[in-house]
Amino acid sequence: MMKYIRLYLVRHGHVQYFDEQHQPVNPKYAALSTQGEQQIQLLAEQLKAIQMDQIFSSTMPRSIQTAEILSSAQKNPIIHSFDEIREIKSGRLKNIPDDQAEILIRKAYYPKKYALKDFLLGEAWSSFEQRITHWFEAMLLQEFQAKHQHILVSSHDAVNRIVLNWIYGLKGQDVQVQEQNYACLNIVDFYIEDQKIQETRILLQNFTAHNILKINESGNALDHVYEMYMKANGFKKSNGLKGEVA
Repeated sequence: MMKYIRLYLVRHGHVQYFDEQHQPVNPKYAALSTQGEQQIQLLAEQLKAIQMDQIFSSTMPRSIQTAEILSSAQKNPIIHSFDEIREIKSGRLKNIPDDQAEILIRKAYYPKKYALKDFLLGEAWSSFEQRITHWFEAMLLQEFQAKHQHILVSSHDAVNRIVLNWIYGLKGQDVQVQEQNYACLNIVDFYIEDQKIQETRILLQNFTAHNILKINESGNALDHVYEMYMKANGFKKSNGLKGEVA
């Protein structure tokens, strides 16, 4: 009989990516807002009944902060951070041509439909997908071999979308349908035999403890980026946004 390992995949809490002048904040250093901390604290209350065998995060501050809050009620609060699961890198928004902004920004999660090889003139979707799925598969097999069962990963919007597409057997496809709100939780069981993932079962997807009914959750991160892009005249007066925006 195949045994399983359970993944608790979380997107970090709310982050303020733009200042009061609608100019982008360097996302490499973007931290959780007070709202984001509260969102994750509510999720931590839901997860405290589960003792995690391992806790992972990316190397981005917002991901580490999220993992720290979630680990506060754990007997084993040690967090292991990996650069391989950092968010997808964008280019500079100020370099996006005005006549292409709506497609390149608002439709960025439709790379296949709109033939977008990279994300906002930055990292290629194909290489991003490869680094994410490779890390998750290797991690799950390693943790299974170590006889760990409950694994928590504090991650990012596009990262989670790629993982969910991979689980659904949709590698290389658009990720728009896999919505990931701030501080959301996904729970997936991976059934493993002979050091291979044989089956997967999604038990929960995009659950938000702070907003169960998704009230006022009608847009995604890229809708917000496009809105700020328009308000700031394409960020032409700024240094531009380079890094991750989700």
